[in-house]
Amino acid sequence: MIEMFMENVNRMYSKTELGLLYFPDAADKDTARRHIMVWIKRCKPLWRELEGMGYDANTKYLPPKMVNAIFEYLGEPGC
Repeated sequence: MIEMFMENVNRMYSKTELGLLYFPDAADKDTARRHIMVWIKRCKPLWRELEGMGYDANTKYLPPKMVNAIFEYLGEPGC
């Protein structure tokens, strides 16, 4: 499973996609998105780094640089 992420880390992910990767058993996609955002916001160093990269509340898709930072701080999904 990890190999899949290493191959796709060079593409954009929506917040919903990331949420579903980290929370595949969530009740629905909106719940998964909210959960991942709670995790991201609670990790202050990650949150500051994402904001420094240009993240704001209207960001729907995360570029590879942001996805790499999320994987670095939170670990890759499924690990």
